[in-house]
Amino acid sequence: MIHLVVRLGYAVGHEAEAAEYERTVLGYFKEHGGVVLAAFRPAPWDDGTRAADEIQVLRIPSRERLDAYLSDERRLALADVRARAIASTEVVMSEETIAY
Repeated sequence: MIHLVVRLGYAVGHEAEAAEYERTVLGYFKEHGGVVLAAFRPAPWDDGTRAADEIQVLRIPSRERLDAYLSDERRLALADVRARAIASTEVVMSEETIAY
């Protein structure tokens, strides 16, 4: 099992397009066996800025399924939309879980 935490920054002026892009590609992620455990917009800091525009907590059964999602032709066809709408992406990935 692979767990991912994805931190997204939207391009200024393209926030709605970025959110729509994410809704679309996360649908493909689910088709590849992925699960969206949570997706949220972080609360602002005291100065009004945010850590990110969106945080996603995801899970997918295997590296093979993740690779299949990443190479999904429908997702790749949206590369121009992604380049225009998503300013930054940070991904933390692990196959190791910690039992507390």
